[in-house]
Order: sequence, then structure tokens, then C-alpha cells
Amino acid sequence: MKDHRSHYITSILLLVLAGSINAQETDSTRVSRSAGKDSLRQSQGLTGSKKDSIPFSQLKPGPGKDSTLLLQQVIISGAGKRNAFVTGIPSQSIDRRTLSQLNVPSVADAAKYFSGVLVKDYGGAGGLKTVSVRSLGASHTGVLYDGVPVNDLQTGQVDLGRYSANFIQSLDLFQANTNIIPASARSFASASLLTMQSKSFSTLNNKAEWFAGLRQGSFGFWQPQAGIAMPLKRNFFASISTELTHSKGDYPIYIENGVLSHKSKRINSDLDSWQTEVNLLKQFGDSSTLQVKVFNYHSERGLPGSLLLYNQQSNQRLLNSDQFAQARYIKKFAHEWSLLVAGKYNFSYNKYTDPDFSNNAGGLDNRYRQTEYYLSAATSKSFNWLDVSVASDIAYTTLRSNLFNFVFPRRTSTWNNLGVNFYKGAWKLNGSLLLTGIHDDTRTGSNAAHLHKLTPTLAAAFTPGKTGPFLIRTFYKEVFRMPTFNDLYYMLVGNRDLRPEHARQADLGLAFSKGSDNAVRSIRFSADIYYNSIRDKIIAVPGQNLFVWTMLNIGKVDIKGADLTAEVNGTAGNTITWFTRIAYTYQQAKDLTDKSAANYGDRIPYTPDHSGSGLISLTWRQWTAGTSLLFSGLRYSIGDNSPYTQLGGWGTQDVFISRGFNTRLFRINLRAELDNISDERYDVIRSYPMPGRSYKISLILLNQ
Repeated sequence: MKDHRSHYITSILLLVLAGSINAQETDSTRVSRSAGKDSLRQSQGLTGSKKDSIPFSQLKPGPGKDSTLLLQQVIISGAGKRNAFVTGIPSQSIDRRTLSQLNVPSVADAAKYFSGVLVKDYGGAGGLKTVSVRSLGASHTGVLYDGVPVNDLQTGQVDLGRYSANFIQSLDLFQANTNIIPASARSFASASLLTMQSKSFSTLNNKAEWFAGLRQGSFGFWQPQAGIAMPLKRNFFASISTELTHSKGDYPIYIENGVLSHKSKRINSDLDSWQTEVNLLKQFGDSSTLQVKVFNYHSERGLPGSLLLYNQQSNQRLLNSDQFAQARYIKKFAHEWSLLVAGKYNFSYNKYTDPDFSNNAGGLDNRYRQTEYYLSAATSKSFNWLDVSVASDIAYTTLRSNLFNFVFPRRTSTWNNLGVNFYKGAWKLNGSLLLTGIHDDTRTGSNAAHLHKLTPTLAAAFTPGKTGPFLIRTFYKEVFRMPTFNDLYYMLVGNRDLRPEHARQADLGLAFSKGSDNAVRSIRFSADIYYNSIRDKIIAVPGQNLFVWTMLNIGKVDIKGADLTAEVNGTAGNTITWFTRIAYTYQQAKDLTDKSAANYGDRIPYTPDHSGSGLISLTWRQWTAGTSLLFSGLRYSIGDNSPYTQLGGWGTQDVFISRGFNTRLFRINLRAELDNISDERYDVIRSYPMPGRSYKISLILLNQ
């Protein structure tokens, strides 16, 4: 007890220290940075000069000058697309323009176009969608929304289908660590990091902006949306956006049953959801910024059943209600000090019903309420060739339920991180050391053992010729995944003696980025080979019978793979621009748990050897057209690989065309999409058929 109390006290002291260091900074002399620092900014994908992008409230006066200076108005402008091909740590980025060309309704659908990403999709607009990067599992993928973590301790998996792509300005995927400091300590705790940046925090204008639109499509799909953003006072910006989605989800399917095979429609796959965001952004005269976000998501959906024994009957329903409020304060000081303070309150309610479940109550009616309080502080100091950052986070999470004999778990988590960036000449070195503490309590019964664990990250990058187009990079990272509340405490399943999964990652890559004023404006390419190893993998095995399972640490998985990503854009004449993007992954993820087992060396479930995506778009005046594709090779539905468990490969192609019109009062954007044009019938998850050919048309009105 004394150990974990001292650990929490240390975290709180670091939180206070991070703020006090900057609060006591009195000398506001700005120290100019060397060319090496500018090179670092380029390596982080930041554009523009540092002098323009980081204004300071005061400047040291010269001899004989008056020390009183008039502060100039500070305006935040939207940043250009981040160049992910010059970063020392592998990363990928999709900006707003590319998102609009991918025909994707949610963040999960957009993430499918990253190399190395597997999205488990159970089909339809309401199907659960989780993201696994390089086969490490969805629980090893951290998610940030506007710089603040998104979390689900009950299952450990964030359903990214809940986040609309229409609200997103950019989507970034980082292997290992983010390359932006200061950053929260919790963001260093995952094997990979998916960051979402909302449109509302990308710009601050002096005029109001609004949009309203309607999207309609196959299978009873309707999606009205609207939003407005406006300056309320000088350098104070507010916006509200809302979107409703209705889908019957009754797409055609084919049930194979020999001579009794027949056509049917997907049942119990409907969705009604409502997402609303309120964003506030304040830019202070000293260049500091305050971002506040209030988020609401409510949905009611059917959970379609698997096609088991030629029957898809299902009456299971799921109701979700998620709300959170978060704030993030960022301050730049003289002497290259930076401060980041963030906080969040999150509430999540889930109601799962299954009237067909055989029990004395006449079915299941399970309800869960999860709350989390989160606080983070980080500070960084830059020297001539060195950046040092310190961050400390603390979170308190509870889970309640109406289940009989539920243990009502509570978890207090702390993260303390020390990061160092060194850059000199053609070299860039990065390292971090993260101390994680987990302390569980339960209202009834025993709780899992307390945990304190230290995990390192080391990365290096070299640019031949210092300013050449090539970049050679490598990293090594250790990370662990703490068992979730369901893993530990779920009735008849949970095991409170579980150890965390421990993963080791190693990567070696080459990147190329070059621009020109010719017809081909830029060529960007990256290739990375990697090796991941998971020990103490948490798996479920049958216990007393097929209805009573238990969670055990017996898994060992080795993953070898390669990611390739390329982007090329250019012009043809004075009115035509074009863009193409390709991503490909080769991967072998094998189960090496037990040499005596029949499945030793087999592929782990749902990990194809080959997968990838592509996009080509063409813009001429007010017209834009393009096509995108996704493909996946053979994979297996369970760990015992055989012809009976094998799933065939699949590939889909989408096309779109859009046209813009300008009127005196507003702009009109019309768009038509045709998805899966070959009407490919396939499953991402066995027995959960995906939709075939479908269409969507949209009309958007917005002020110019």
C-alpha cells in the first residue's frame, strides 16, 4: 500500500512541477534556434519558419530601447498537410482532402487505407470496427482526439466507427511514439498511436463559417449534418457540429446451402446514431491557447448474427451513450520552454439485450456505466542540440453494472515519462523512458495485483548529405497491455492473476521525399521492415464446459512484416491536378506458443500475408473524380490453419465524382459515390457478410 501511494504522490508532484517550472520563468528573452533545430522541425513535418509559427509575448529590448512593446494580434491559420515521409519515427497521414476522396463515413473506414492496419469490421453501418496495427491487437493501439486520449478499460478496444470522418481535419498513425513534444505521458504507453485532429481546432478566422448537408445511400441510409463556427470575441472561436445517421442495413446477401441456397437480406443490422461536438478555442495575447471540447454520441443498433448453419437469426440489441468534456492548454515561453496541461471527464453507458438467451430472467439485459477522470501535464525545454521533456498523467476509472455479484472494479493509473531528442548534423536520436503504475480495487472479492513497470523506447534517423531526400530510420520499443476489466473480473471468465501482455517492437526503414516545380510536384515513398514479439499473450480457453471459459497467459506470437507507402502528385496544364496514394503490407504473424501443439507456427486469426490500398484522384476546375481500392489476401478464422478455416482473399473498388458551384450567397457541393462496383461478396470476419454494391449521393451547402 505504501509503494503505490508514494508512486501516486510522485506523479502529482511531477504534475505540479511541470506547471511551476514554467510559471517561474521570468526572463522572456527569446533564444534563436540553430539550423539544426529548423531541420528538426522539418523532420517533424512542420511547415513555415519557427519565428512566424511560435509568437512570443515579449522580446528583449536592445540597448537604449524602451522596454514596453505593443503586442501584435495573433491569428491561427490552418496548417498544410503534415509530411509523414520525413519523420524519424515511421508515421502515416491522411488530410482533409484525401479523406473527402475515400468515400469513408467513419474514422475506422479511413484507417483501412494505412499500411499495416487491420480493421475488424462486422459489416454494415452499425457493425463494430476496431483497429489493430501490425497484428499487435486493438488493445495495443492508442487513440488521441485533439491531443487527449480516448479509452475503454472495460474491453480495451475503442470502436472507431463512432467517430465521423466528416468532423476530422487530419488522421495520423504513429509507430512507437509521436514526434511532437510536449506530449502527454499516456501517449507513450501504446505500441502505435492513432491521432484524430478535428476541423474546429485547425483554423481561427475573423468571419463565421457554416455548412449544412444531406447524404443518402443504399440500404435506407440517410445522414443529415450541419455546423457553424464563428469568432465570438477577439481571438476567441466557437463551433458546433452535429450529424445524425439512420441505416436499415438490410443489404442483400447470399446464403449457400447446396440445393437450398437462396438470396436473402441482412437482418438486425440497423443503426440510429447522433453525434454532436462543441469546440471552443481561445488564443491569448501571450501566444498560449486553450482548447475545450464537449462530445456527445448516442446510438441504438442491432447486432447482426453470424450465418451459422445457414441461419442469421439475431435479436440482440446494443445501446451506447458516450459523453466527454476535455480541455487542453498549451503555452510557449522564452528560452524554448513549453507547457501542456490537459484534463478530461468521460462517461460511457452501454446496454446490451438478448431476449433469446436462456435464463430465469427471460433473456439478458446487461448494463454498464464507465467513468474516467484524467489529468495530464507535460513540459519541454530545448537547448542547442537537445530537447528534454517530462510528462506525468493520472487517471481514475470505475465500472458499474447491474449484473449479479458484480465486483465494481476501480483502477488508478499513473504514467511518468522522460523523453530526450538529440539532433546534430545528419543525425536525429530519440529516447523515452515510461514508468507505469496500475492499482486496482474492487468492492467485493479480491482484486488484481498492483503493477509498476518501466518501458523504454530508442529511435535513430540519419539523412545522407544532411539535406538529401533520403532518410534512414530505426527504432526499438517495449510496451505492455494491461488486462482489461473484462479479462480480470467478468463472471465465469475473468482471471485476476493475469499478467500483462508484453510486446517488443523493432523497425528499420527508408524514406524518400522530394518536391519540384515540374509536372510531377512531389514524390514521397517509405519502406519499413519490422519484427514484433508478444509474450504472455492473453487468450480465452474452455474451462469446465463450452459455456465457462477462462483467461490465461499462455500465448506467444512473433510477427514479421514490411510496410510500403507512396504518394505522388502533380499537374497537367494549368487547370488539372492529380494525386495518387498506394499502401501495401506483407506480414507473417505466427503462433509460437507450444511446440508440441498441432497449430505451432500457424498464422494467428485474421492476419493476411498480403493487404493494401490505393487512391487516384483528378481535379479539373470545379470537377473532381477518382477511384480507391482495398484488397486482402488469404487468412484464417482461427489459429488452427486448415482448408476448412481458410477465408478467401477479397478486393473492392469505389469511384466518386463531385462538382462545386458558386452562388452569390453560398457554395454548393454535389457528390456521387459508387462503392464496391464489382459487387464483391466477402467476409472480413467469418460468417459476417459485408455489403455488396452500393451508392451514396450528397448535397452540401456552405458559405464561401
